[in-house]
Amino acid sequence: MKNRFKKLMLAIFAMTAVAMCVLALAACSGGYVEKLSVKGKMYYMVGDEFAGATLTVTYSDGRREQVDVTADMANGFDTTVAGNKTIAVVYGGKTVAFDITVSELYASGISVADGGKTEYLIGTQYADGDASINVSYTDGTVQTVPITGGMISGLDTTVEGEKTVSVKYGMLDTAYTVTVRYPYVVSATVASSTKSVYRVGDEFGGVTLDVVYEDDTSGSVTLTDIERVKGFDTTGIGPRTVRVTYRNRTVSYDIQVLKAIAGVTVKSSVGMYAKGDAFKGAELAVEYADGTSETVAVTPEMLTEFDTMQVGDRTVKLMFENRELTFGITVYGKFADDGGDNKIQVEDGDLVDMSGAQLQSGAASKFESTTKNAQNEEYSNGAEGSSTANISVQGNKIVIRFIAERAGKYKLGMRAQSGSDAGKSDVKVADAFDIYVNGDIKTASGVIQKGSATGVNWKDMTNWTLLDDLVGEIDIVAGLNEIELAFKGGTAQTMRFPNIDYFVLTAV
Repeated sequence: MKNRFKKLMLAIFAMTAVAMCVLALAACSGGYVEKLSVKGKMYYMVGDEFAGATLTVTYSDGRREQVDVTADMANGFDTTVAGNKTIAVVYGGKTVAFDITVSELYASGISVADGGKTEYLIGTQYADGDASINVSYTDGTVQTVPITGGMISGLDTTVEGEKTVSVKYGMLDTAYTVTVRYPYVVSATVASSTKSVYRVGDEFGGVTLDVVYEDDTSGSVTLTDIERVKGFDTTGIGPRTVRVTYRNRTVSYDIQVLKAIAGVTVKSSVGMYAKGDAFKGAELAVEYADGTSETVAVTPEMLTEFDTMQVGDRTVKLMFENRELTFGITVYGKFADDGGDNKIQVEDGDLVDMSGAQLQSGAASKFESTTKNAQNEEYSNGAEGSSTANISVQGNKIVIRFIAERAGKYKLGMRAQSGSDAGKSDVKVADAFDIYVNGDIKTASGVIQKGSATGVNWKDMTNWTLLDDLVGEIDIVAGLNEIELAFKGGTAQTMRFPNIDYFVLTAV
């Protein structure tokens, strides 16, 4: 033991002397050793000889060179006993060290074991133990070791295809191949939204599939690529069976090919609606390319614009075979008979049409809510809501227009006041109006009393007259009805009959 120690010390002394000589030479040549790095074999078996190493020497003047490390330079190298060893190399006055492992045995080779996972779905990740390696040792034994995620590289599951997975175990490496793919389709059915009726010459309109996958996910897929489709043919009329392939699944469905359309027009339509009515129907005249034609009923699903919530003329739009067509309707107010006195306010734009009543010269409005003394505005006229104003001009018309759900006999009444002679004179209804019911003129009766409650012009326009029967029994038809009151015989100067509060229809 004492002799071995003495030999090691002499060796280190000799190496130090050599290093100092090298330093001296380096100094003379303009540079000295500034940095050392070493690379050598890391694993040895018991009894192995030194396998060499390489020093990379960096000098102060920037020069670099590589120096082979001999066994004499490897201080601490010992393979007589298994274990971890530190080898020190001195060169140019600098020392660098590296570790080796001395083993009774070590892994000499690895290979991927059979039975590992070789398929991955798009977006999934490698899990520890998905595959294993067989590790062969120098004594002839073999051990199976699970591959962890930290041992592999090259597995990209964001894109489908074959992937080469590299495996590193210590200083040893190997590789194997896996496949990345989309999930298989377990079931696929054609969605009801898929186009199933075509015309001669039409192009493929796509197919939507409701799909369940092997990973228990599901969804809808729309395919428009004709390359995936077999059996699609619109060169002639008749039924066809179309087959479409999506991943591993092929699905069949039926289509019908009809004659090509040359033109479409609206043949007929219901033109009259009550406010709030649903669509009542229309028909299309369809002309085909072969010279034939037919009538097709319009369904609510064809309509793109249909509105009966506002009274007046409306344009209805519809789509038929990618063609937009229009037709007109008129929406009228709806008479909802409650079995008693059915009051119709004059300002009710759904039922009362005042468009034919022109204003007196210089007047501002057809309606007023109250009438008061022009000087002091002292009195209210007692109207319910609004009343007519400034329209007692010969030729003016007030039209009560509505759709009734059923026919019946009624009496027509009215609440009004006379403004003739500055509100101090009565007016006979027959002198003021010609009254028509559904086009038939009726004999009017009744007197509208003066509006002024005093003998002063316009002083207190609070007197109102309620007449419950203007023309006797009238017939209301199921459907559209019009009651017209047309001013006659006078002008604003000779007869003033401006204020009508409301009308009343009473079932007989």
